[in-house]
This record gives sequence, C-alpha cells and structure tokens, in this order.
Amino acid sequence: MTFEFTTLLFLTVALLAYYFSAPKYRPFVLMMVSFGYIAIMSRLAFAFMVAVSVFTYVAGFLIHRFHDGRPVLSKVLTVLSVVACVSLLSVLKMGAVLRARDTLPSFMAWAVLPIGFSYYIFQSISFLVDTEKGKTEHFPSPVDFLLYQSFFAKFISGPIERAENFFSQKEAAATAKFFNEENLNRSFAYLVYGFSMKLILANRFAKYTEILLNNPDFHSRIGLIAGSLMYTLQIYTDFAGYSSIAIGIALLFGIRLTQNFKAPYTAKSMSDFWRRWHISLSNWLRDYIYIPLGGNRKGAFRKYLNTVIVFFVCGLWHGNGLNFVAWGLIHGFLSVVDNFLESMHVFEAKAMKIVRRILVFISVSTAWIFFGCESLSRALVYVKNMILGSGVTMSWAEEMEFLEMSNYQFWIMIIGVVIMIVMDVFSSINEKDFPELLMEKALSVRLAVLFVLLVLILVYGVYGPSEQVIGFMYMDF
Repeated sequence: MTFEFTTLLFLTVALLAYYFSAPKYRPFVLMMVSFGYIAIMSRLAFAFMVAVSVFTYVAGFLIHRFHDGRPVLSKVLTVLSVVACVSLLSVLKMGAVLRARDTLPSFMAWAVLPIGFSYYIFQSISFLVDTEKGKTEHFPSPVDFLLYQSFFAKFISGPIERAENFFSQKEAAATAKFFNEENLNRSFAYLVYGFSMKLILANRFAKYTEILLNNPDFHSRIGLIAGSLMYTLQIYTDFAGYSSIAIGIALLFGIRLTQNFKAPYTAKSMSDFWRRWHISLSNWLRDYIYIPLGGNRKGAFRKYLNTVIVFFVCGLWHGNGLNFVAWGLIHGFLSVVDNFLESMHVFEAKAMKIVRRILVFISVSTAWIFFGCESLSRALVYVKNMILGSGVTMSWAEEMEFLEMSNYQFWIMIIGVVIMIVMDVFSSINEKDFPELLMEKALSVRLAVLFVLLVLILVYGVYGPSEQVIGFMYMDF
C-alpha cells in the first residue's frame, strides 16, 4: 500500500469498520475495504483484479471438484488455467514496455500492467497448482478468496502469500481484538522499523542514485562506486521498509504476513542471499519452477541449467527490458559459479568464507546496476566507467558538491547505514527479524529503542511537501 496522510484516515476507518463488525462478517468487511482502496488508486487495476480472481476461483473450484473423480481432467484444467495466467501477464508486461516506447496502439490502451498484478497473478498460479495437488483441504468461500487476492496491506508490493497460510488465519483474525497488547506492540515495532528504513535512508539515497544511474558519463569512478553502493542500500531499505510496514498494518487486523527479508546483505553465499531477499518470490520460483523442472535431482548440469532458467524468469517478472533479463541472468550465472566452487571445497577455510561473503555483496551490488539503469546499454556504460573510469576526474568532495550533497546529509547516511548494519547482523545471528527480537526485550529497552527510532524519523526523515519523495520502488513490478 502507499503511505500518506490520507492512508492514515483510510486505515482508521478500516479498523473501526472491521472491529465493530460481527466476527462472521469481518472477512467481507475487509474485502470491501480492500476493494475500495484498489478502486480509488486505479479503476483499471480493480477491474483486472476482480476479473482474474473470478476466473481463478471458478477454475480452482472445477479443479478441486474433479481432483478425485476425474484426475486427468483436473490436471488439464490446471495446465490451461496456468497458461492463461502466464499469457495474460506476458501480454500486459509487453504492453507496459510498448507504452513506455510510445508504440502501443490507442485501441490497446488497457494492455498495460495494472498495479499489483504481478503479485496476485503469482498467487493465482500457486492457488491453482496447490488445489490440483490436493493441498487445499477446505476450498475457500468466494469472499475469503477475493480477500486473499485483494488484501490492501500486501496488494501493491506483496508479499506473495500462499493460500494455505492466508486461509489458515481466518478464525484467528475473525476473533482478534484490537486492544491486544502483544499484537499492538508487535505491530508498532514493525511500523516504526519499516518507516525508519524508508524515510531516513531509502528516500535520502534516492536523491542521488537517480542522478548517478542516469548520467554515468558525467561522474568519476569514485562517484559511480558510491552510486552503486547507495542504490544497493536504497533498494533494500525501500523494499524491506515497505514489507515491515505491510506486516505491521496486517497485524492490526490479526493477520500475519510472510516476512520478505532476513538481513540479505549478511548472506554467506548467492543461494543464501536468495533465501533472505524477497523470500516470498524466491520460494515461489523454487516451488513452482525450479522443483518442477527437476531441481537438483537430475545431475549437476540440469541443476545449473534449472538455476539459470529460474533467474531468467525472475528477471522477466521484474520487467521485459534487456537490463532486467541481464540482471536475472547475472544472478543465475553467479549462483552457478558460487555453487560450483562450493562443490570444489574452495570456501572451506575460514578466511575464504569471509572472502565469499564479501564477493557475494560486491556481486549483488554490481548486478543492481542493471536493475536500476533505464537500459542495458546505460548499465554497461555505468559498469565500464565504474571499473575503468569515465575520463572525469573529481575528488569525492567535488562529487558531493556536484550532487549537492552536504556533509550533514553524508554523515546522516553513514551513521544510518552503520545502525542498520548492526541491527541486521544482530538479526542474522539470532535468526529473527529485528522487531521480533525487540519484542523479546524488557519493556524499558523496547520503549527506549522505539523512542529513539521515532525521534530519528521525525528529525532526519525525508518527507513532507518540501521534499521530492518517490513512492515505493517495487510498486512498478
């Protein structure tokens, strides 16, 4: 969801309507609230969401009905329904590309990827496949399914929820009470943590990364290296911040969403990075593409080929531009190389394990350039100039002046990143999200940490009418 002052008003009304409703009507109320939220943002997005959801529900109902008595028909329906979902996603993504290039015919104005489509179409596919596999013990009611597809806290940027996880919470959510101390504390911790990442760091990085990524020929090597690092941190703090806020909002309604991030830049390998980054997407790609292709069960070559295919699809999911394809293939290639070196016992020594972590971070950071630049050619120029130099010779002080970055802004970013690293390392060591770790501390410690984060947001956050604040980055995928 987006987060503005009007969002606070909307959320207040939604909570009042939800908790003043009888438990059996709560799913319907939350569904209608979510419908209203989507329709206000985009009527086209609302129309697509309803159409896709109705199609998926009817197809899923038939698949579920024929599962035991006519299994062949059930499988055929599943394949056809999944192909229909994939085809529609492909058409809309291509339409978005053509619209950006001003080559889309006027009569096809509808063929542009609507808000949230990539997320709920993947939910639709997983629902259809899981239904055919018999994982759906109790087929959901139309209201429950439409709520699963449209729930406003996750609609724009996920996470990509699994049906069984979402539906299993129905009873707990229906009987939840707003004034539940533990739930409110946990929700507040996630909200403050998420807003601190977005407002203090992500929005601040965004001021400079757009300039650097779009103009690689006008900056020195040190400026381009700094731009790569800032974009690496921006995309993490932006998306992870959104995910934490979404979790916090969902908790207010008694719903627990899947955590999407687990300190990914502390990863010890490329595969470990993808177990920590955009977890709901990584798990989806593993369960519905990698494993059906054979996974690692058919020898090393097939394992590596399947890995590359998965990351190729991952790149296409994010966008049809060649830069996104390149980004996906780079991750596929790096994952294969990393896994191969691991199989050769290259990283067994303690020193090599440290080297491996550093190489993973550098590799991921470099790959993000292809993700952030507008085209493949510009990304290649950026990488070339970052390594070989662009011919522009400026000191870091001159770069800061050129970017209109004050020492004040620079040190806020440095200190903010250091604090974030400490929190991520702490989370990684304990294998828990930082808000969850905070909940385990004494009340005095918890209040002190949250108070400090709130003050930092108010004093150092980038927000308000005087700032050019960008929306959440993953709203476009």
